[in-house]
Amino acid sequence: GTHPDWIKRIKKLDQQLKERMIINTVVKELELEMAEQDFLNEKKNVVKEFEEKKVYLREQLLSELEEKQKMIELERTSMELTGDSLELKPVTTRKLRRRANDGLGNTLCGAGFKYGPGEKRRKQAPPTLKCLLEDKDIEDDLKIINKTLSLSAAASNSIKKELDQAGSGGSLRSASPNFARDARIEDGKLFYEKRWFRRGQTVWVEGKDGSYGATISAIGSEAIWVRRSEDNSKVSIYLSQLNKGKLGLKRRAQ
Repeated sequence: GTHPDWIKRIKKLDQQLKERMIINTVVKELELEMAEQDFLNEKKNVVKEFEEKKVYLREQLLSELEEKQKMIELERTSMELTGDSLELKPVTTRKLRRRANDGLGNTLCGAGFKYGPGEKRRKQAPPTLKCLLEDKDIEDDLKIINKTLSLSAAASNSIKKELDQAGSGGSLRSASPNFARDARIEDGKLFYEKRWFRRGQTVWVEGKDGSYGATISAIGSEAIWVRRSEDNSKVSIYLSQLNKGKLGLKRRAQ
């Protein structure tokens, strides 16, 4: 048609179409740039987390090896202390069981040998530690042995408690909660559980009292504010609550 109003409206629609196309192109480029930046940031954070976790695991392994080395040294000391006393017993009992002088004594007695009126037959020394050590030395050795055994038992109990605590958490990662839940705010965005959250994003808030849907309305330096979808009320969530596991965030489809 050639009606002036028709032509004017067509031109206006064409102008709006061009503006909309320009805006869509700019928004697309901006979204692509933001997505690429998020990818680079997440990659950087993953590499950093990997290095920190590697150092942490290395320190844990070194500490465990040191504890085991101490236990082995304590056991070796206790075995040396107890092993010396045990080695003497079979040697002395073997000498008693052989009775090398019994044949000679029996022969002399059988040949008519008699002891004098004031003489007594000399008894053989019993095969015990009392023949070699004084009573005080024996008591000191026993104290050292008991002390060593108590230290070894205490070390084994402490290691067992540490292993039980690590086992109750599920893994080494749970033993270090800083790796499991790392919540921080950078460049006006929240990083939580290896994901970035921005202002205006819909989330699902989980807590001990229940869960609810919400939208992130503002992001500060130590906390974020969300607006509940049910009653449109504002709720503040601090980084300490996310790190301690009191509250949790999950992405929700818009």
